[in-house]
Amino acid sequence: MNTGMKVMVAVVASLVVLVAAAEGAVQVGWVSPFILAPPSQIWEAAVDLVVGEKLGQAFIDTIGVTLIAIALAIGIGLPCGWALWRFERYGRAYEGWLGALFASPKLLLYPLFLVMLGRNLGTLVVMGFVTATIPIMLKTREGLMTVSPVLLNVGRSFNLSQRQLLWKVMFPSAVPVIFTGIRLGMIYTLIAIIALEFLLDFEGLGGMVGEMYDRYNIPGMYAAIIFVVLLCLVYFQIVQKIQSWLRSV
Repeated sequence: MNTGMKVMVAVVASLVVLVAAAEGAVQVGWVSPFILAPPSQIWEAAVDLVVGEKLGQAFIDTIGVTLIAIALAIGIGLPCGWALWRFERYGRAYEGWLGALFASPKLLLYPLFLVMLGRNLGTLVVMGFVTATIPIMLKTREGLMTVSPVLLNVGRSFNLSQRQLLWKVMFPSAVPVIFTGIRLGMIYTLIAIIALEFLLDFEGLGGMVGEMYDRYNIPGMYAAIIFVVLLCLVYFQIVQKIQSWLRSV
């Protein structure tokens, strides 16, 4: 049995033990079912969500908004990151501010955009865009700054113009670092959008968690949370696969 298989077996065994312990704790009365729903009821509620609560539509809504925000962030973040690298004075001046903004809880800005744009998809897209753009800008600048001088000298030896040097040498060399920013933006954007869907009681997976909570459907709420976790896991694996593919190209 290889290492990957051993890890998978350990994960599955741990989940089985955890589920059994949770079921037993609720059944014997150690934990109130109003706090933790029995896993058996969560399973039934998960089936109800798939069949009767339009889980597929909620999944499409969340992923659709996330992809729109990411596409806009890449379209704006890459040229802005290049500008911060190209005009070094501005890069040094704004790098600290952008880093501080990235570290701050941007969900606190949602009342501002809620007033400006209203309770609609635009608010979700703008919040996701803001969340994703900053790491893309910073990592684009970092990637271009860390291109090996040897590669630049080789490009110049072939009499490449500045434009050709940028597209044929610098950007391909900076792709791993740039994609790190894109990966961070994609992950944080998905988290931010799900959180906003919950806060705004909007459509999507986050809104479904909030709806189950409002109905006081505890098993349904836990089932919706599990679907959110599964979506994040699948999303993260896809992003890692894309990054691995880019490194192998």
